[in-house]
Amino acid sequence: MSGQLLQVTWLPGDDRLRGRCHCGAQAEAGEPVAMWEWLLAHPDHPAGGPATPDEAATLPRPPAHLR
Repeated sequence: MSGQLLQVTWLPGDDRLRGRCHCGAQAEAGEPVAMWEWLLAHPDHPAGGPATPDEAATLPRPPAHLR
């Protein structure tokens, strides 16, 4: 995978990560390990993001004024 860019960024004002694969696929996750596993699984990563939902994704998000 030499010379191909993988990118993980923190979403502003949130605990979530956004990953971008060199193929253009993007996903969000709450756990860095899940995000990197998803990215490194190219070309077999699922289009929607990491296959296993993390706890942060299953909990309701608090209103914006409480974050």
